Amino acid sequence: MCASTCMATRLHLYIWRISLLTLLLGCYHIEGKEKICDEKEKTISLLDVAEDLLSKAEYLYPLCMENSTDLNQTSCGTKDKSLTYLKLTKKLISEVKERFPTCEPFVKRHRDCSEILASGSKSSGVYTIWPMSRYTADKPVEVYCDMDTDGGGWTMIQRRGTFSPQESFFQDWRNYKVGFGKVTRDFWLGNDNIYALSNQGPCEIRFDLEDVRGSRRFAVYKNFRIEDENSKYTLRIGNYSGDAGDGMINHNGYPFSTKDRENTECANDLRGAWWFQDYAHVHLNGLHQPGVDNRENTHWYIWLKNVGLAKVEMKVRLR
Repeated sequence: MCASTCMATRLHLYIWRISLLTLLLGCYHIEGKEKICDEKEKTISLLDVAEDLLSKAEYLYPLCMENSTDLNQTSCGTKDKSLTYLKLTKKLISEVKERFPTCEPFVKRHRDCSEILASGSKSSGVYTIWPMSRYTADKPVEVYCDMDTDGGGWTMIQRRGTFSPQESFFQDWRNYKVGFGKVTRDFWLGNDNIYALSNQGPCEIRFDLEDVRGSRRFAVYKNFRIEDENSKYTLRIGNYSGDAGDGMINHNGYPFSTKDRENTECANDLRGAWWFQDYAHVHLNGLHQPGVDNRENTHWYIWLKNVGLAKVEMKVRLR
């Protein structure tokens, strides 16, 4: 009698545990493949436990013997049906485990090159980032990361140099919005991307300049961001350090201008696009004519007046 009672108690305990696990699994709502991969091991463990409990419950379940005197036919039918349900549930759990989503190795979506550097990648080169803004959400952006200059982690947003063929920087508003060129050559990353990079946290910008003789200067601004397209990508910049001279302070607070959207009247005259004042103290998207004294050229006036620069790099980094 005791053995029969103990067996029944154990059976009910297993069934109670199975019911609890089923409830937990039913409430275990997972959204997104990344979340599924994060929680896969926990879910599989719960399924393993449920499958084990079902096996034990099936083993302990009393069988109806022929000519049984202690169980009527109705009870036997009910028990046989319950045992069938246990076996079916066990089979379903096994199928769920077999069909559980395969997890690819999780790739963290870095917001900029400083996060890529922090993850252990220390080589300069082309990477993919996912800058955060309402304009770039879930959109991968191919960028060039400078991992060598001043501690590394810089995301390049512009480059000029002696490439063949030359990329024209006398482009319209649309092209400056989305970007143009190749990140391994001369390019503009795009104002929407620059907006995203400069507004996802405190951001600094660095300008690396080189003349035709190979002399180099730089300028760093600890405070940098641009506003969105509705605000004409207006420039906010300050807190200068470096040896090139504080040229960009003259452009602080000015909107971006292109040949087809001149928020100031310089874009067509200076054959480029920039945060123009009524004059370009700095113009890094002008004509590429190294060593030539012409205000339409790529220049940093406080250093070399209007003499065209040979190389230019603009890069940003989260502080």
